[in-house]
Amino acid sequence: MRSIRTISIALLAIIAISTAHAQSLPGGFVYLRDIDPTIIQDIRYATPNNFVGRPLAGYGAGECVVKREVGLRLKAVQQELATQNLSLKMFDCYRPARASLDMVRWSQNGHETAADRRYNPKIPKTELFRLGYIASRSQHSTGAALDLTLVDLKADNSARIDPSRSYADCTAPVAARLPEGSVDMGTGYDCTDEKGHTAAPSISPDQRAWRRRLVAAMARQGFVNYSKEWWHFSLPGAGGAAYDFPIQPRRN
Repeated sequence: MRSIRTISIALLAIIAISTAHAQSLPGGFVYLRDIDPTIIQDIRYATPNNFVGRPLAGYGAGECVVKREVGLRLKAVQQELATQNLSLKMFDCYRPARASLDMVRWSQNGHETAADRRYNPKIPKTELFRLGYIASRSQHSTGAALDLTLVDLKADNSARIDPSRSYADCTAPVAARLPEGSVDMGTGYDCTDEKGHTAAPSISPDQRAWRRRLVAAMARQGFVNYSKEWWHFSLPGAGGAAYDFPIQPRRN
């Protein structure tokens, strides 16, 4: 009887541990990789390759986490793009609230470096909060906002960042700025410049066409673009409360 009870307790412990693993994300959130593993991910805030120059608070893994409905709609976008030899590439998805506060602190730290200027060629970092480029509260923290671009699967996307090279700022021609392995949208990701506005008149016809193609593909699944950032989209009605749970490695 005692051994049966011991076994039962052990089984309950195993079940509890398994349940804890299965519930590592709050209800309604999923890893996008579990919805569609074909969508390319380059979660920049989990790396030093971003405007802050280091991983942001709360980014313990380079994984795209979203609300389930958002993930399913992204899968539908990806299926449409696949017929055109294109893919989505995710730069940011759910963002812990602590990461937004980390951005604000960075903007107010009183230091301006050459690396900062790659992303903010004309706007002092102290002005980014006032102008709406960063915020203490972000839609990303609800799991319903995304930063993304398009990848031409027929192109050579193998270029990687060379730490010994001095790159031009995010508004420079694509060959001179940091490589992103994606189509040329006219600026790099997170470029706080008028050229990064979705309808910017200063970009080329080809760059404008790529932006329109991305906006149209996302709009067909209900996503809305933010006019000051060609890469930023949200799904109205899918948000809700902001969260601050850290992004952890996905369990297989």
